[in-house]
Amino acid sequence: MFSSLILYLVMAALGIIVGSKLLKPEKKYRWISNLQMTALIVLIFTMGARIGANRQIIESIGSMGLSAVTITLFSIAGSVFFVFLGRKLLRIGKKGVRTDD
Repeated sequence: MFSSLILYLVMAALGIIVGSKLLKPEKKYRWISNLQMTALIVLIFTMGARIGANRQIIESIGSMGLSAVTITLFSIAGSVFFVFLGRKLLRIGKKGVRTDD
């Protein structure tokens, strides 16, 4: 597990180095978004395959479902509430521009 963490950190560092030193900021790199989308699809597929292969998770998926929905709904509601509250306190309008009332 520790070696996986090191691998992730090294890959992130390599990406930062490539992005900051080798790529020109004024140029648009369309292939990067395709690479990101492909990597995301592979990651989601791999996670799904690992979950599907775990018998304990599959057997308890019914009881986890209600908890997952509850946590998701409260997370969304809390996020929306705190963004709304933060925008009101900072006086930021709907278009992201500060309003001086």
